[in-house]
Parts: sequence; structure tokens; C-alpha cells
Amino acid sequence: MTDKIETHLGPPSPFQIALESFLLGCQKIKHERMDGSGSKLAKPQFSVVWGRRYLKVFAGRDIFCFIDTLTVEREGAKAGDVLKCASWAKPAKHARGNIFDAKNGLGLIGPYGPAYLR
Repeated sequence: MTDKIETHLGPPSPFQIALESFLLGCQKIKHERMDGSGSKLAKPQFSVVWGRRYLKVFAGRDIFCFIDTLTVEREGAKAGDVLKCASWAKPAKHARGNIFDAKNGLGLIGPYGPAYLR
């Protein structure tokens, strides 16, 4: 496991610091699950692809979740909302956490992505 995931150039903003912490937490959850199951597969590294509104978070080649980068609050969305994948290119509607909350967005994260809402 790496100690740092490169997500920015230059001095980090609060969003980038929270994002890096979130990615390291997701990576830890995924790797602990793989260690516990005795998996011999290579452990995936987490990366992001920046879009116009959302960040796609990848675990290796698989999509893991989306993060909203919206800076103005509207329609109940906030910057840093963690969203489950509805498809490869689109997030589900309701947030599963926020990278700025007390749990750094990791409260509903499992080894395969954000949990379903009940």
C-alpha cells in the first residue's frame, strides 16, 4: 500500500486533502478484505478521473464510486458527496457520505464500493 496517492499539483486545497484521505481509506478497506479472504489476486491501486462535475474513483480498472465536485449547494448536493455507481458513466441519486464529514465519507463504504441505502 502506498503512503500517498497523487491527486493534485501544487499546494493542496482542503478538497484535495480530504480526497486523498478518502482514497487511502477506501484502499485500506479493499486491501483488508482481500487479505482476509486469502485472495492471491494483485491488490488494486485507487485512482481518480476528473470530469466536469464528478470524479470517477477507480479500484484498478473497476469503477468504485463517484465524488461530487459541485462548489455551490443546489438540489441538496454538496461538494464532496460520495455517490454509488448507477452505471459506468452515471452516479446514483443519493449521497452515501461526504469526504468532509466526521468519518471522511467512509461510513458506508465497503470493499466493493458504497452500500445500498435501506
